[in-house]
Amino acid sequence: MNPPPITTLSPSVHVSDLPAPHGKGKDTSGSSDGVFNKEMRFGTLTGAISVSVAEQDLNGATANVTLNSEQGRVRLYLQDGKGYRYVEASPGKPAQTRGDLMYAGGWWWYTLEAVDGEARGVVSHVWRRNP
Repeated sequence: MNPPPITTLSPSVHVSDLPAPHGKGKDTSGSSDGVFNKEMRFGTLTGAISVSVAEQDLNGATANVTLNSEQGRVRLYLQDGKGYRYVEASPGKPAQTRGDLMYAGGWWWYTLEAVDGEARGVVSHVWRRNP
């Protein structure tokens, strides 16, 4: 069963463009519970990467997301109807929000970005209230 929906949102920042996905995630692992409940762990993250969540379905793009980092600042980008927005996490300051994933090539996805060089111990969790 998926966690409940997020009701307390972290501050987010609107941007017109996504960062170019030329980054790299290393020591990556993931777990999935159902169709749309995915946690991804990155030992290290540099730059920006696209992260696929699930194949397209008829339940829409809206998802709950959490983001944590053990070292370094990281951002998670979603659509916002006027462009994009991101929430930012840093050590001891996790972020959470609810919003719309991007869609391309038959997949729902989001962008993760390490802001100041390399981030370590990055964990993102994306889910719908109902799987």
